[in-house]
Amino acid sequence: MKVSGYQMFWLICISSIIVVSYLPIHLAAEHARQHCWISILLGGLVMMAVTWVMLRVCMQNKDKTIVVFIKDLLGTVLGKIIVIVYFLLWFLQMSTIAKGNAEFVNLVLMHNTPMIIILLFMLFLVAYAVYKGGITTVSRCAEVIGPIFVFTLFIQLFLNPQDMEVTRVLPIYSDSGWLKILKGALHSYTYMVDPSIILMLFFFAENKQTASRAILWGTGVSMIWGVLAALALLFVTGPDIATQLVIPVYSLTKFISILNFIQNIDALYIPLWVFGAFIKLAVSLFILSYGLSEWTGIRNWKYIACGMTVILLTFLIYSSYNIQISYTLKSTFLVRIFYPFAYFAIPLTLWTIGSMKKRRKLSV
Repeated sequence: MKVSGYQMFWLICISSIIVVSYLPIHLAAEHARQHCWISILLGGLVMMAVTWVMLRVCMQNKDKTIVVFIKDLLGTVLGKIIVIVYFLLWFLQMSTIAKGNAEFVNLVLMHNTPMIIILLFMLFLVAYAVYKGGITTVSRCAEVIGPIFVFTLFIQLFLNPQDMEVTRVLPIYSDSGWLKILKGALHSYTYMVDPSIILMLFFFAENKQTASRAILWGTGVSMIWGVLAALALLFVTGPDIATQLVIPVYSLTKFISILNFIQNIDALYIPLWVFGAFIKLAVSLFILSYGLSEWTGIRNWKYIACGMTVILLTFLIYSSYNIQISYTLKSTFLVRIFYPFAYFAIPLTLWTIGSMKKRRKLSV
């Protein structure tokens, strides 16, 4: 299974935009109000730096997945324990996107359909695609869907100029101050992009140098879109309404009216968002299954993919009835300990150890 640089770009870009469109803008607006776009910008720069560090780690271990090279760098026992952090991270992201996508479809399309039915069909489609073709099938889907998906999401931000008022983001800085802006960035940056997936995907890249550039470009495009989406939302609704919207970016499409003729273009946005969520879920399921296969020693990762789909469905059904689990995304443990450990502490440690080992080899 190999992924070209072009396919890698669309995998990263779609996965990141889907994550950005769901949670970060809402979380940043809760704390930074009309300055949430600055929080998104700061968070985006941080995640770009994290992506660059993770790429350095991947380039040091070009022909290995994270499960293999983390054991080489930290030892078998410690490596197997540390990699569990990323398994939990990918599972948490899958549950967030799957639940968000099911709620979105239920809200805008299938009002009377039970959530379990939507989840069942959605996860079956994801599992089937991963089981049949692995990352090859998913990357080809991303290659086809990607250009339409990204072009449409960028264009929709500029289709309602008559409702935009720049004054809604004013005054800049003086109302909130850096403390609230940084707090907005702290609570939202972890849900902007997902650089951790490259620790597994990079192994399947045909050309490592091309893939590195594709990953950085994909992350950069998604972050530019995130900042523009936050600004467009503020221009149209203002900070008070922005903090109350369940799906902020989708709500922008409801305001679009060109010459009182072109309206209701949310009919185009809905299938694209569902397609994007499918790509994100499929990528996460594949890397989680493949990683668990190497971690457990079970050769057939496809069986693990089927099992993880059942576990995910069970978790989502249980969490929908458990209020405490439903609020885990705002958990202090996740925001202050888990995410910094996964995105900063582990990659920097791996990069440092890898650099030291490389220098020793050169000196010998």
